[in-house]
Amino acid sequence: MKTFTYSCVIFASIAICFLMYGSSTMAQDASKQITARNGEMLTLNSKAFYVDPSLPSDDPAQYKFRTLHAAIAAAVDGTEEEPMVIYIEPDVYQMNGTLTDRGLYIDKDWVSLIGLSSDARDVVLADNRGHMIGAQSPSGSSPAETLFVTGTGFRAENLTIGNYCNVDLIYPMDPSKNQSKRSSTITQAYAIGAGNSEKTLDKFVFKNVRFISMLDTLALGSVERVYIEDSYIQGTDDFMGGGDIHVINNSTLHLYSGKPIYAAGRNGMAFIDSKWEVDFADKGDLTLAKNSSTLYLINNSFEDLNGTLNSIRWAPYPAGHVKSYASNITLDGKPYTILPEESGIDLNVEQLKAYSVYSLLKGSDGWDPAGDKEQYTAYSDLPVNITITEDASIRSGEQTAEWTAAVFPETASQHITWSLSSDKAAIVENRGNSVMIEGKNDGELPEEVIVTATAESGIFNQSVVTVYPSYVDPPAFTETPVLTDVKDGKISVEYALDLSYEGGTREDESLITWYRVDDQQGSNPIEVAVSRLNHPLASYQVKSGDIGHYIMVSIAPKHFRSHEGKAVTAISKKRISSENVWGEGTAKYNFSTDFENFSTSRQTELMDGIWTVDTYYPLDQYTDWKKDEEKSWEYTEGINGAADSQGLLTVGRGARLLYTQEEKFGDMAIHLEINPEKTAAQGFGSANGQYLEIYIKYDTQTKTGYALRIERTPKYSFATDFTLYEYVNGIGKPISESVSTTAFNPTSTMDVWVEDNMLHAKAASTSEQSTDQKNAELPNEVSLSASIEGNPFGGMGIQHTGTVSDGNRTQLKSLSIRYESVQEAVQEDFVYVVKPGDSLSKIAAQLLGGPHDWVKIYEWNKDRINHPNVIYPGQKLVIKK
Repeated sequence: MKTFTYSCVIFASIAICFLMYGSSTMAQDASKQITARNGEMLTLNSKAFYVDPSLPSDDPAQYKFRTLHAAIAAAVDGTEEEPMVIYIEPDVYQMNGTLTDRGLYIDKDWVSLIGLSSDARDVVLADNRGHMIGAQSPSGSSPAETLFVTGTGFRAENLTIGNYCNVDLIYPMDPSKNQSKRSSTITQAYAIGAGNSEKTLDKFVFKNVRFISMLDTLALGSVERVYIEDSYIQGTDDFMGGGDIHVINNSTLHLYSGKPIYAAGRNGMAFIDSKWEVDFADKGDLTLAKNSSTLYLINNSFEDLNGTLNSIRWAPYPAGHVKSYASNITLDGKPYTILPEESGIDLNVEQLKAYSVYSLLKGSDGWDPAGDKEQYTAYSDLPVNITITEDASIRSGEQTAEWTAAVFPETASQHITWSLSSDKAAIVENRGNSVMIEGKNDGELPEEVIVTATAESGIFNQSVVTVYPSYVDPPAFTETPVLTDVKDGKISVEYALDLSYEGGTREDESLITWYRVDDQQGSNPIEVAVSRLNHPLASYQVKSGDIGHYIMVSIAPKHFRSHEGKAVTAISKKRISSENVWGEGTAKYNFSTDFENFSTSRQTELMDGIWTVDTYYPLDQYTDWKKDEEKSWEYTEGINGAADSQGLLTVGRGARLLYTQEEKFGDMAIHLEINPEKTAAQGFGSANGQYLEIYIKYDTQTKTGYALRIERTPKYSFATDFTLYEYVNGIGKPISESVSTTAFNPTSTMDVWVEDNMLHAKAASTSEQSTDQKNAELPNEVSLSASIEGNPFGGMGIQHTGTVSDGNRTQLKSLSIRYESVQEAVQEDFVYVVKPGDSLSKIAAQLLGGPHDWVKIYEWNKDRINHPNVIYPGQKLVIKK
């Protein structure tokens, strides 16, 4: 007796229902023969389905379906020998992704999608959602993939996989199905993605497939081996890479911007007999991989379509230990060498034999997706690449360091010949694929030694070991550190070290750190300045926040050849007074820094005249990210827009600076110089609440005041929005219109000031605008103003909510705070600085009639004290006569 089963499957909120005959009808029925529209005879069975949207309805018993969704729902796992095949007639198939989920998951193993046309443009799998433009997620990265594969062994042929968020869908077979792009703002809009935390994904094959999107077209980094043949891939940045090794053969890559590969796989990424179409609107470099990676380019031609290509480079910041391999590279028909030359190896005729699809992808199971095994078996065990330990340093006289190397593929001979370029280092033990190296540098300065690992075929890799001379004892003090009296607003430390040696005198590189302390015993030390870049900071500019405190200095003696020695401290003889601070009137409260000596030690307390250095997750964030509990800021050089420049760099998510100023002020002004690492004025990684805010007239205790917000906008991929905000108890609201501008670019200057109850902001950048920015008529500078209610606050701050991976960070170059008018609070009779262990009653007993007079102190300082039981060391309280 035949049974009937009505089954429903849910895909991204779409219910697909079909009638099944018997509990295993499709597995038991005989094969069905049909003729496709192109005349091809197809044999359908339980592992061979047919999709045609012109069918009146799904017919599972005949293995026919109107939609790809229904076919996938009915599909079963295939095997490598017998895959689950789905034939697809020409049409545009909408995947129907939602705001929070992908439209179609390929959740079976060994599924093959086969378009029934030799023209890949005829069968289109389409969606039009991008990150924050039709797709979003509280985790940050949006599920914007047109197609997402969770099964291994996936295959696609003769079709287009497109995400038309930023690209018009053009369908030549039926122009009525053309579709305009969703947005001109370039965002992460993946054509295909893959991932499965419960299994390894491997052996993906694409033949005659067109991948259409702009940013992040292919998200196949979780797939170990991928083979792409006779295909077309287009994109801007980050649209290829990852896995173990991916090979692209006889294909066309169309580039709209200069960093197509995020990073190659563990064993590299290969391009064989392929064409690169460089379609830049503005002059620039083509940097093949954003992160230094091993690439194999065999018989590749580059074409500069618009005459805008300056050069082709392996990576923006090549790593010395990463080599790429090339043969027969041309640019506009002429031989070309990719830069820098030392990062690439030009293969000879014999070495070139190793670089076949089979050799690169065979792995341990002999995978042969291109069918060239027989042709290249004799060469499949030749070395293709050598990985080597990255650049490092050792010090003579200390333990040895290990250098390792490995030949790819694993079946190749692992015999390696090691050599060193100098006798300043020596190989003391050779273990074949690793060596132990010790330093032999008996001079004063470090020496670089090149370590070379060479395979039997002659291909090689190199890295650099910097050999430092042996350590000697730290220099001894010949004069004990003593602090001078404050002069011209500066307090200095005087000391002397024995820096002499046989060859002369070494430079002093002592580590000097300055602290604000409560007494001459050094209680409650707060780090206020540090020495960096081997330049001892022998003087410190006292600040208004130091008034009422002592200054302590710590000196750890050091020179180039030594560790830092035991630190010696000295403390000022007297407390810092108002007279010690440079300037008159409000000038005493001004602050400026280029951050070279700015303390980045984590400091979470709010104290008058002290910088809070921490991380914070603002209340308006709607993506679920975690603030970094350890790192926030680091004084260092960045990359891209912040390259070749030292400054304060965001290195922890939620990086924040707060300057607490308890005195009452009227007008004030802030000036900042900033270098975002992003160079297209987009500023941040994504338009999902990532911004930089500059607070002014801000009470750090209550998070109340005003701000200029610079935020990545979904309106453009090459601009940010500038908006003025008011904050009350940590809740912000805009008080001006948002202006889209290119002002947040390298060499940005920001001015924010309050004058006569008006908040103003002005920003500009000297970076040259791109063609797209000019066409959009975006200003390269911006001015904003808004009327505000006056407040007496004098604090300020900087909040960064963006991601802090390399290339997404922001560097602060300099900062100045200027106060134009001071209110009467600083002219009161007496200012008391709270000490550890103080309470209002204890202070009242000491300074007034008795402990019961704490109420007076509380009344006089209600604008400074949130609760009478909560005061903190360093806080300043007004005591009236």
